[in-house]
Amino acid sequence: MVRLKTVASALGSLGDINKARAAFDDSSRKFADEQAFPPADIRRSPSDARTLALRVITPAVSGEGAASAPGGAEGSSLNDVFALVHVPATGDTAGFLVLNPSVEIESGRSLGSLVDEGGGPVFVAIAEEVFGVRVDHVVELSAEALGDVIDVIGPVAVYGRTPFEAEGTSFVEGTNSLDGAAAVTFASAAAVDDAGQTRTRNQRALLRALVQALRQRGLAKDPAKLTAVLGAVSAGVRTDRGLTTIELGKFANVVRQIPQDDVIAVTVPATSERLEDGTVRVSFDAEALPALRQALGGHDLKEFLRYVASLGY
Repeated sequence: MVRLKTVASALGSLGDINKARAAFDDSSRKFADEQAFPPADIRRSPSDARTLALRVITPAVSGEGAASAPGGAEGSSLNDVFALVHVPATGDTAGFLVLNPSVEIESGRSLGSLVDEGGGPVFVAIAEEVFGVRVDHVVELSAEALGDVIDVIGPVAVYGRTPFEAEGTSFVEGTNSLDGAAAVTFASAAAVDDAGQTRTRNQRALLRALVQALRQRGLAKDPAKLTAVLGAVSAGVRTDRGLTTIELGKFANVVRQIPQDDVIAVTVPATSERLEDGTVRVSFDAEALPALRQALGGHDLKEFLRYVASLGY
């Protein structure tokens, strides 16, 4: 009888994982190529590196710096998480590069405003042009789905450098133990009036904590929890057509094989300047960006990312 129960339990788990996989792979969850990528003639050439463009659609959240902070209007992407996950051809590191949506790209236009106007392909085009890498896959995740993933795996320990309060939750300088709802607030609130610089660092801290939690809590050995995580993601995700659960599993396994200390999350170095009208202009760091681009195309990415992280990015 015990054996029969074990078999029944295994079959039930298999059925659940198949449902979650089917939901992730459903055509309604896939962008057409023209919705995900820019035209082929302006794209980077394929390489042995792997790069995924991630965007988390977050709600507009008030915070101590929200009143005078630029952007953040309803429907704007300036609260969203924009990141690249890059594994070089050497496979010895995984870099999570988080961008401030307020960073100026061209002619006074920010990343966020350009994406608001042109959609996901613009994000990919900017990423490929700025960093010199080819984006292989795109993932767009809702904040609700992100929060649900965190609730499945349990609270995440996120380090905050700036104390603030938003949506009735107080965040301290130091380690914050956050459930899904609090984590989303932490990553989307305008904690400081600095055009999203602090918010971007908070987003980096959350991604770092989430990746660490996913690695440490044994999902590969816990089919039920793995299924629940995939189900939570599937409920609020859209991807390019090429990113099936099989391809996602391959990518996740590559990252899982990399030592924890070599999975490095940083904000893309940027500087900020307060203008006479009170707004804050954010620009890529003129010295650090070319060095980052060179590292992404070379063989010393791990060392460079460690250096950038040591500077507080």
